[in-house]
Amino acid sequence: MHVYDRTWLMHSVAEDRKRIARYGMWAGDSDDYYFRRCRAYHEPTGTVMIFSRDVGHHSSGWWKNPDYERCYHLSLSFVDPATKERAPRDVKLSRQWVDAFYGKDARLLWCEPPYSRDGRSIEVWHYRLFCAPDWSPILPRGEVYSRELTEAGWKSYSDVQAEMAAVEERARERQAD
Repeated sequence: MHVYDRTWLMHSVAEDRKRIARYGMWAGDSDDYYFRRCRAYHEPTGTVMIFSRDVGHHSSGWWKNPDYERCYHLSLSFVDPATKERAPRDVKLSRQWVDAFYGKDARLLWCEPPYSRDGRSIEVWHYRLFCAPDWSPILPRGEVYSRELTEAGWKSYSDVQAEMAAVEERARERQAD
């Protein structure tokens, strides 16, 4: 994890993190070199962050709406700078980081509280800016789980898993006969 000391201002950290994020994309499938490079810690504020370019939300079958395929993703959690012990979410500091990373595009963000058990234990919040294929910011049309804009024949991960389970069940029934 890259550590920024007291000589780094928040906006400079954000610009450096955005520069690093441009060198790859993360599909959520591994803790790879790119993802590890996206992690950082800002000592003066006690901010732990990950800033990455995420891809595959729709093509992997996670979300039905294709507008949610790719995003710039900022995750923030906090520690006490003196003790390094976990600290609660700092709303004011979070707003400052969001402004530093997203500027005027902050109005387009999808903000999510922690979901997983690990995420809740460290109070990590997520700020996603969804993008067009050229990585320009967009406000996605419709809901994430809406099929209104989904291409014909697209299947979600759970659809594919259900079909595979049905095929396996039929095969077991044939073997039993």
